[in-house]
Amino acid sequence: MSSSQIRHILDLSPKERTRLVDSFDCVICDCDGVLWTVFDPIPGVGEALKTLQTHGKTLRYITNNSVRTFDHYAAQFRTLGITLTPSDIIHPALAIVRHLKSIHFEGLIFCLATQPFKNVLINAGFELTEGPDQPLEESFKKIIATVHDRAPVRAVVIDVDFNINYPKLLRAELYLKNDPKCLLIAGATDKVLHARKDFNLIGPGHFLDVLEQSTGRKATVLGKPGKELANLVGDIFGIEDRGRVLFVGDMLEQDMVFASRCGFHKMLVLSGGASKDDMLQERDVERVPDYYADRLEDLTKLFE
Repeated sequence: MSSSQIRHILDLSPKERTRLVDSFDCVICDCDGVLWTVFDPIPGVGEALKTLQTHGKTLRYITNNSVRTFDHYAAQFRTLGITLTPSDIIHPALAIVRHLKSIHFEGLIFCLATQPFKNVLINAGFELTEGPDQPLEESFKKIIATVHDRAPVRAVVIDVDFNINYPKLLRAELYLKNDPKCLLIAGATDKVLHARKDFNLIGPGHFLDVLEQSTGRKATVLGKPGKELANLVGDIFGIEDRGRVLFVGDMLEQDMVFASRCGFHKMLVLSGGASKDDMLQERDVERVPDYYADRLEDLTKLFE
């Protein structure tokens, strides 16, 4: 489908609306930009989720945001009138734990991430090292002595790190270069973090690019749109037929590409990072949604 042929779900005929509703049993939603901004719920989201549940649709959630704890997520869902259980949601830290256990990983992990992300790995039994966090004296001698610590690191894990710095990147690079068997694993690879309207932040994808280019490695990606996560999601959520899943997201590169790799139906909402112009200008078929809506609330009107 070309981007010019994408239909707004409210422009569908009554028969087309029924056909769409009958085509999926499960709805998997991104969170930031679909359910809420960084700060506030998006209007109508709670009612939309409850409508989907009332009509027998299973709800699951995949987010690239491991900054929030499960308790934080559960509290946010309660404000929407939805009860969240741990099996309902995937974020990169959880997916990485699952991956590391599946390969029987043992050893020290150098982790560039936030503390909630690190806590997920620690609570799963993995040993982490981190830093340096403090500013260093501006001399080659000092920085080389600091970053070249020869710790027996067996994996470098990178995600959103609000305190990332040059010494951390240097240390990660050295671990990867010094040991060809040292794993490079990424969570979120977003190049842009959409915080609110007209305000974006540099995403961790740029820092991952630095490591990949400086080491010649390609990361195993356990966040959207990673192929490794796409391979895992069916088992994690117990999905028997990927063709009966509707994925709802607000980003073309992360959400629509991920849904394409999973074999899901794709719906873009314009309540987050991607605009209608972005969608109409897109030519990569993996990034092009099957349908679009202004926001998740529009789905409720298909059931009227």
